[in-house]
Amino acid sequence: MSMLEDIKNAEQKADDLKKQATLEARNTVRDAQAEAHKEADALIAEARKQAAAAIAQAETQAKQEADALVEENRKRDEAQAAEARKNLDGAVQYIMKKVVIEC
Repeated sequence: MSMLEDIKNAEQKADDLKKQATLEARNTVRDAQAEAHKEADALIAEARKQAAAAIAQAETQAKQEADALVEENRKRDEAQAAEARKNLDGAVQYIMKKVVIEC
């Protein structure tokens, strides 16, 4: 083999190694991107899950607070109605007196 052939073979090997390295680098980048997308999808799914849980918790708390407010208003209204019933007889007598006396 001549020196020229040795150089040519060495250049061919170098070119082959460069192509192989480029291919491996491309594959590594592609694999890394796929893994990054996979991790991002997992993070998004977890964030959605946490957001749904937070919304459900807020809805439950809001319902409890609304129920408590309704109950508080019901008790207040019931107390006012009971107080009004105490005065009902007197109010009826007053009205009857005004109607009978003035008419």
